[in-house]
Amino acid sequence: MIAVRETRGTRELRDAGSVARDRISLRTDTVRRAELDQLRDVLDEVTSGRQTVVELAGDPGSGKSRLLTALAEDASARGFTVLRALADPAEQDLAGALFVQILRDWIGLADLAGLRDELLALLRRISVSVEASTDGCPNPERLRALLEQHTCRGLLIVLDDVHAADPGSLALLDRLIRWPVRAPLALVVSHRPRQTPQTLRATLARGSQLGTTRRIELGRLGLAQAAELLDLPATTPRLRALHRDSHGNPLYLLALAGVCPGRLSGRPEGSLADLRGLPPDAALPDRLARHLVTELAVLGPEQRLVLDAASVLGTELDARAVAAVAGTSEDEACRTIDDLRRLDLLRPLAGGPRSTFRHPLVRWLVHDGTDFCWRSDAHRRAVGVLAGRGAPAERLAPHIERATPGRDPQDAAVLAEAARSALRSGDTDLAGHWLGTALTALGHQDPADDRVAGQLLAAAGEVAARTGSRGLLAEATARLGRGSRADASGPGRPQAEERPGRRGAAPSRRPAAARPPRSALPAATAEPAGPSFELLTEREREIAELAGTGLRSREIADRLGLSARTVEVHIARTYRKLGIGSRAALVRMVVEEHRRAS
Repeated sequence: MIAVRETRGTRELRDAGSVARDRISLRTDTVRRAELDQLRDVLDEVTSGRQTVVELAGDPGSGKSRLLTALAEDASARGFTVLRALADPAEQDLAGALFVQILRDWIGLADLAGLRDELLALLRRISVSVEASTDGCPNPERLRALLEQHTCRGLLIVLDDVHAADPGSLALLDRLIRWPVRAPLALVVSHRPRQTPQTLRATLARGSQLGTTRRIELGRLGLAQAAELLDLPATTPRLRALHRDSHGNPLYLLALAGVCPGRLSGRPEGSLADLRGLPPDAALPDRLARHLVTELAVLGPEQRLVLDAASVLGTELDARAVAAVAGTSEDEACRTIDDLRRLDLLRPLAGGPRSTFRHPLVRWLVHDGTDFCWRSDAHRRAVGVLAGRGAPAERLAPHIERATPGRDPQDAAVLAEAARSALRSGDTDLAGHWLGTALTALGHQDPADDRVAGQLLAAAGEVAARTGSRGLLAEATARLGRGSRADASGPGRPQAEERPGRRGAAPSRRPAAARPPRSALPAATAEPAGPSFELLTEREREIAELAGTGLRSREIADRLGLSARTVEVHIARTYRKLGIGSRAALVRMVVEEHRRAS
C-alpha cells in the first residue's frame, strides 16, 4: 500500500478545518452518516474502473472538511492513493494552483519508473503563465493521459474550497469533468454554493447533465442530529435554543454551546447581535479567526473598512448608514457591500436592499478584530446615525457603551431610558447592565440633573426590589448621594415637602446627612458614605489588589490563570463601581484602603 504523505496543501486543509475538528472530532461524520455513506459508495464504484465525480456543497462550518477527512482515511485503508488540495484565494495569479498541489503530493508518492520525471515536467508546464494558451487551460490533455496511464489501484483526488480556486484550476477541472478519465479515479469537489463563481457552477451543471457528476449537499442539522453532536437530550430547552441560534450549523452550534454553557434560552440571538451576553474570556474569536482567516485576508482596504463599519452597526445594514460610520461615500459603500455579499460575509435580507452578517458570530469576530480607538469613534458615529433616524434608547445604548460613555452630555439620559425600557419588558439583568453603564457615563461628565438622577435611582430601586440584590442600588446612591435627586421618583415616593430644592416645597430643617432612610430606597440604610471596596466581588478585589502593586493586566492574568481580556473586563467593572477612570486612581484607592485597614 502506498503511504499518504502530508504536503503543504494537506497541511493547509488540516489547519483550515481544525476549528471544526478540534471540537467536533469524529462526531460530525457520525451525525452526517447518510452523506458519509454516499461518499463511501463512490469508492465502491471507482473499483469498477471508471471515473466518478462528486460535488460536496455546504456553508462554512457545515462539516465538509471533516467528511473529506473521514473519506480519505477510508480510501487509504482500502489501498487508494489519496491526493488532497485546498484552494487559496491568495493564489489567484498562479495558474493551476490546485493541480500543482496535487502533483507535488503525487511526486512524493510516485514509485513507478519514469513517472516522477513526467510529473515534474507537467508541474513545470502548469506552473508557468497560461497567457500563450488560447483557452486559458494549462496542459489538460497531458494531465488526463497521465491519470489514465498511472492510476491502477484506485486514486482519490479531494479538492477543497474550490469556490476560491484560480481560473486555470477551474479550466483543468472543467476538462476532467467534460472528458472523464478512463481509470479508477474518484474526484471530490468541495465548495460553498453562495461563493461559487459562475464558471464552476457551469462546470458542475455540465457534469450533472452528462451523468458524470453527482451532488451531495450538507444542509442544516436537524434537532436530533444537534442533540447527538452536543450529547444533550433532544427535549432540553437549551438544545432547542442553541439549535435555533446556530441555524443548524455544526461549527456555530458547538461554538455557542462552548461560550454559553449555562444559558437555557434567554436572548442568545439578540445578545449576539448587540455583542452582549458572551463571556469576555471565551476563546471563540480565536477559533473562528482560524476558520475565517483566508476569507478576511484577501479583503482590500475599502472592503475591510466597510465590513468593520458594518460590524459596528450590527444587523439590518443599509449603504447610507454604513457609509456614515465608515466615513466613505454611499456609492462606494453600496458597491463594497455587493462585493461582501458575493464573498458571503454579508447576506441580503429578504424584502429590501438591507444586508446582515451571515451569522452574528461572524459579526462578533470582525468587530473584535477592529482597532479599539477607531471602533470607539465608529460607535459614536453610529449613535449619531441612529439617533437621527429616531432609534429608541435600547438601540442606542449598546453603541454608547462602546463609545466611552459620558463623552456626550445626553449619554446618561439615554442609558437611563434604556434601563427603564428593559424593566418594562421584564429584563432586570439588562436593566442592571444599562444602569451600571449610566453610572460609568456620569463619571465622565458633569453631575446628572435631578430628572436623570431620579430615573437612575428609581430604576436601581426597582431592580433591587425585583432581584433582592442591593449592590447596584448602593452604588447608585453612593455616586448620586441621598439628597433631592434620590427622591425624584420610584415606588413609595415621599411627599413634596420632604424634597428640598423643589419649587414650592418647604425646606427640611435637618441636615441631609441626618435624614432617615427612604422607604423608596431599599438599600439606603446600608449604603456606604462613598465608593468602597465592599462593592467589589472577591475576584474584582483580588485583581484590584494586584493592580495596586503595579502589575500589568498580562502579568495579573498569568498569575491568576486568566486571560488578559478577562482581567481588563474585571478592572473596567471595578472602575465603574468605584467611580474612577484610570489605573493610577485605582492604585491610590488600594493604598488608601490598606492605610485604613492598618
